[in-house]
Amino acid sequence: MQNGDERFFWLRRLRWRLKGAWLVPAFLVAILLDTLVVWLLPFSGDRSVGPVAALLIVAFVNLLVVAVVAPLAGIWLRRRSPTLPAFAARDRAGVAALAVLAAGFLAAGLLHRPAISGQQDEVVAQAEAARAWFHQQAPRPYLENLRDISSWKAGPQLYRTCLPGPDRSKAICVYVNTDQDPPGISRDPSQEPNATLVGPDNPGSTLR
Repeated sequence: MQNGDERFFWLRRLRWRLKGAWLVPAFLVAILLDTLVVWLLPFSGDRSVGPVAALLIVAFVNLLVVAVVAPLAGIWLRRRSPTLPAFAARDRAGVAALAVLAAGFLAAGLLHRPAISGQQDEVVAQAEAARAWFHQQAPRPYLENLRDISSWKAGPQLYRTCLPGPDRSKAICVYVNTDQDPPGISRDPSQEPNATLVGPDNPGSTLR
């Protein structure tokens, strides 16, 4: 009888183990899905982040959920269901927390989507205004490089847009202010290209 009780105990424990073995797979799936969401639907800023940056953000937050939120939520869950083993409570709480986090990333990205779309429209508007100015003011050798103009967001609704010349180390640059319609344009005396001034990987750059 004692052997039967012991066998029943281990079978019950194995059943709980199988029920409480979802946290690791859920964590891996969450990392993948959350990375795609944050990459394609960023929840802050005025443009999309790269996949590596999205992965780093998501990995850190999900690890925090698994390491901190899951154990604390598991303690709360065990108080509500005392017969639930600690590992199973932690697993259930962790999976639920990862699901809530994923839903939060998605909701934040969708809510922030209009801001990014507006920013993209603003970039296009200032580029068109700068291109029209270059057509009228730039020397002919510069006009051959109109496809290579670059823009850097220097401030709220303010862009520095440059047209490279035959010598790529020099460019004709203008500041475009998009808080008015049509955008206001002023010439920058400096001929330093944006790629030299701020670098091609600057967060405010929209180099093309």
